Formats: sequence, structure tokens, C-alpha cells
Amino acid sequence: KQWYQRRVRGNMAAFDMDDPEAVISPGGVGFDINCGVRLLRTNLFEGDVAPVKEQLTQTLFDHIPVGVGSKGMIPMSARDLEEALEMGMDWSLREGYIWAEDKEHCEEYGRMLQADPTKASAR
Repeated sequence: KQWYQRRVRGNMAAFDMDDPEAVISPGGVGFDINCGVRLLRTNLFEGDVAPVKEQLTQTLFDHIPVGVGSKGMIPMSARDLEEALEMGMDWSLREGYIWAEDKEHCEEYGRMLQADPTKASAR
């Protein structure tokens, strides 16, 4: 079976994609205060992940920035950030970080056409 997981207040929540009643609820992590819901889509099955679950979790934690002042592995200048904010997933596609079909699984295909990076503070 193929499962999806998400972190909920320190725990992993998973659901079976074959279950038509399965949902991910952003309310489980406080989306209203921008706690940051992260969803990872893979072609892996539960049996693929189970033996390496702890190592996989640690690797994700090591490579995905969390918290104030954290830094990611993708070097970005101020101009890169502005382009990423303007272009959304199109920037990630151009830079080779995603596949084109990933956009089909995102709101507004991963790009808000009215996005204006000048509205984001430098902080």
C-alpha cells in the first residue's frame, strides 16, 4: 500500500491513498498561525520506508530548514529569492528542484500570478 505522512506536533500522521475518505487536515498543525505544513509526495510504499524510517526522518530534518534563523542547502541571493517568490514552482522547475508534474499537485499550480515580493519583509 502507498501511504502519505505528515508531522503533527511531533508525531507522524499517515494515511492510505487507496482510502477515498483519507484527508490531510492543515488544522492539525496550526496553519492559522503559519506553523508550516510540509507535504512530501513520493512513489515509495510503506515497506520501502519502514526499514529506514528513523534515518529518513533525520535526513529530512537535517536538510529542511526549520525555525528562526535556519538556513537551507540551496544558496540564494536576494535576487534569487525575489525570482522564487515571483515565479513560484516555475523557479524551482527552472533550477531543477522539481519535476513539471509536481505542479499538478499544488494550489494554483505552484504559482500565484499576483505574487508581489515587495510585500514580504526582509526579515
